[in-house]
Amino acid sequence: MKSLKLKLPQPSVASLALACSMIFALSAIFAALPSEAQVQSGFKDSFQSNEIIVSLVPGSDINEFNAQFGTSFKDQIPGSNQYLLSLPAGVSVADKLEEVAKSLDLEFSGPNFNFQSAEIRQRSQAFIDQRSQAFIDGQAPVNFYGQAPLRNLHLPEAQQISRGYGVKVAVIDTGIDFAHPLFAGRIAHPVYDFVDNDFNPTDEPGGAGYGHGTFVSGLIALTATGAQIMPIRAFDQNGFGTTFNVAKAIRFAADNGAQITNMSFGLLEKDKLIDEAITYAHNKTFQVAAVGNDNVARLHFPSLRKAKTFGVASTNDNDTKAAFSNFGREVQVAAPGVNLYSAYPGNRWAYWSGTSFSTALVSGEAALLLQLNPKLNRSAMNTILTNSGVAINALNPTYAGKLGSVRIDFLSAVKRTLSGK
Repeated sequence: MKSLKLKLPQPSVASLALACSMIFALSAIFAALPSEAQVQSGFKDSFQSNEIIVSLVPGSDINEFNAQFGTSFKDQIPGSNQYLLSLPAGVSVADKLEEVAKSLDLEFSGPNFNFQSAEIRQRSQAFIDQRSQAFIDGQAPVNFYGQAPLRNLHLPEAQQISRGYGVKVAVIDTGIDFAHPLFAGRIAHPVYDFVDNDFNPTDEPGGAGYGHGTFVSGLIALTATGAQIMPIRAFDQNGFGTTFNVAKAIRFAADNGAQITNMSFGLLEKDKLIDEAITYAHNKTFQVAAVGNDNVARLHFPSLRKAKTFGVASTNDNDTKAAFSNFGREVQVAAPGVNLYSAYPGNRWAYWSGTSFSTALVSGEAALLLQLNPKLNRSAMNTILTNSGVAINALNPTYAGKLGSVRIDFLSAVKRTLSGK
């Protein structure tokens, strides 16, 4: 029996947030980046004020638990003893967690956090290309297929060897624009929307997060043209999502055959429920995570779980650290993340910057490798990715050893996979 010992912040409507950063007006964004001290002490994760999460020991009865503590069933993570419970009116989360901690039926408990990361605080947004861009698969728009940030990564050469055929990549995000021509014939099923609880994870308009999932998916489609994308919506149009929905999304991806799971989101603190989901999925899917955009020596969760996720930082065209990227010894690789160009809802295209999008490139890279060797396990994948690329410590003396082993190179990774080393 144990409960999470947490100093709870005041509840508010906030949430788990996406790791993107605005492309233009960069000076305004970088001025808004928090200091290390602010990140350590000034920002607190909020939570749903009328809910708690409990995990019960096997054999326990949730109905008896609810009867004992005056809670009511709201949701369950399929195949687990983990529940989302509603509280009676007027009862605080902290008081109820203290009360249920006495139960012998309890494995752990905690709030249903709504983490908000720096990206949403910075009011990040895409810069939409207003030009009418015809889509010709593999050729146009030129800004997409020939974009400058990727020119040193040898993607066309790598795609002569592998395109990621037969690989399913789950994208846990704001959804996708199914009607965008880039994704024709590239959607893997099943798909799901954990925000609206239906089978239509469409990228919904009306908020700062709109288009994030479509943009991420576009970069995966650019990198691994033969891979199938499984959109899973766990974030609303504002880029917010509860930990309970994200935990369900992680398990859904693992249970439905995703060999790679793209996690372009970040949490300020560790969360027990999501950590359990990552552990559950660990041996089923390769989990690639963004390190965050606060420009501090602290990785967002879950990317800091180096043993079970693969953390990605951002660089610019000159292979130096992107001004917004977090950094640290737990980072495993770096990838371009500034001024990337990708799909945007409404048959449009856009520029965007952030570790979210560097992460998408690495997910695509992993798909190229799995076509060549579908039996690659997590350890082998880590070894290949962290040893195939360009060393950039000399270009980043202040961040030496804190931007991962290498800046990725697609051809180098493909050749290393073929060599079996």
